Amino acid sequence: MRQTAGMLGLCLMLPLAACQNSAPTTRTQDEAWRPPPMVRAEGLAPETPVAYWKPDGNDGRGRPIGRELLEGTLMESAGPRALREVLIDAVLEERLAELSLSLTDEDVLAERRVLLKALDEDENRALRLLETIRRREGLGPLRFSALLRRNASLRKLVENDVRPNEDAIRAAWDVRHGPRRTARVFVAATLDACSEMIGRVDAGEDFGALAARGSTDASASAGGLIEPIARLDPSWPTSFRETLWTTPLRQVSSPVLVDANFVVILPLEEMPGDGTPLDLVREECARRVRLAQERLLMDSMARDLLDSLQVEIIDGDLDRAWRTPMP
Repeated sequence: MRQTAGMLGLCLMLPLAACQNSAPTTRTQDEAWRPPPMVRAEGLAPETPVAYWKPDGNDGRGRPIGRELLEGTLMESAGPRALREVLIDAVLEERLAELSLSLTDEDVLAERRVLLKALDEDENRALRLLETIRRREGLGPLRFSALLRRNASLRKLVENDVRPNEDAIRAAWDVRHGPRRTARVFVAATLDACSEMIGRVDAGEDFGALAARGSTDASASAGGLIEPIARLDPSWPTSFRETLWTTPLRQVSSPVLVDANFVVILPLEEMPGDGTPLDLVREECARRVRLAQERLLMDSMARDLLDSLQVEIIDGDLDRAWRTPMP
């Protein structure tokens, strides 16, 4: 139900972090890291071993595993994703050249700083989170450097199209500093299912128990309980937020259509804001809004660039994998 974007994909997805006061970014994290050069192995013969194996305890180096034995499996398991990354990198390089724009190591370092700050304001925690993500996504030195370059290129191409407005800045402030409401939700595919659920609550049954048994939302495991939500939080659909904030506390809402499902909301509690005035954090809020708008434009541009290409694949294993729909 929540409108979120993945963290890592074709291009780096940055979460709409809440605005807050923060210390200036230091350069200590950059001193220990530099983008490695984009070097790829060339000239390897097909029969060149990439590994050796032997039963534990045996003498000698063991039996070789040739590169050709891995190619089919690699093409099938990771070929399409790797090809998409290579294609978008190539077309971005051409687009920058057409516009007489260049990408520097400082641009790549700045992209890494953006990523770390989006993960956590504390540098040490951010570095630990980044390492976890890199292991999970298989982002070694080559792919991680390419990912940062890719995002730095996209950011450079969309930067003139980003214009934070007052409504977006106020929404960013509200998410962090404004009041929030907690609630339980019941989600169903049909209006009849929601109406029946409301009737059972009116008859005295527990909302949380009914949500746990019948809701199709991921929150069902917690009896429909969801995280506190700000009135202007753009990561939640407008119809959902308006219903949450106009329904009196401890009263069950009428069913509201959210995307393709119907939702019944039980507001539980309203927590006041922290009293921080918007003017005090306006600059930080504007920065966060800009990052969020850039994220959306970058993702859209990456997809549009890929859709504009004609790709001829002559490897059979890769062609079969390429034609298989992505999950």
